[in-house]
Amino acid sequence: MSKKHQTLSPRMARSGPFTVEASGYEPVKGETIPRRNPAAKDGLISTPSEDVTTIFDILKRSADNFGNAKALGLRQLTKIHSEIKKVKKTVDGKTEEVNKKWTYYEMTQYKYMSFIEYEQMALQIGCGLRKLGLAKNDRVHLYAGTRYNLVSMCFAIFVSNLICVSLAPIGLACLMGAHHNQLQQPRRMTR
Repeated sequence: MSKKHQTLSPRMARSGPFTVEASGYEPVKGETIPRRNPAAKDGLISTPSEDVTTIFDILKRSADNFGNAKALGLRQLTKIHSEIKKVKKTVDGKTEEVNKKWTYYEMTQYKYMSFIEYEQMALQIGCGLRKLGLAKNDRVHLYAGTRYNLVSMCFAIFVSNLICVSLAPIGLACLMGAHHNQLQQPRRMTR
């Protein structure tokens, strides 16, 4: 039988129990005791390990545990190809051919950054923010496209003990947020 025509039947991958009664709750008439995943029976898991208490700890722990493993992959845009093709479109019951512009993107091969390189980049950006004159608990408003740079900047802000007041892809709402933050607490950068 070819893989194209093979059908898979659903089945259980693990055996139960999938939930258990949470500890520390008294029975209430008409209600059930809350249930949790067995790994979190005694309390909700709020950190990946005991040594992680801040976002900087997540960055540090990832670099320590995963080292030179691939943390993220990047591709650069090398060329944009555009062409016009005729497509059939039905309007009011009539089929007609119309021109449609198609755009194709040519990208490079992936370039990977390790967890150690990513940590070093975040630390360097954080040092740059401090050199610009930002001090502990200063607010930074981020608005940019969703890219690795945005997350890297966010880590750099946390590494520098700064406050990220907004993290959003660029758009009207984001710009309005920047205006609102400027009205709340204006700060002038000096060198």
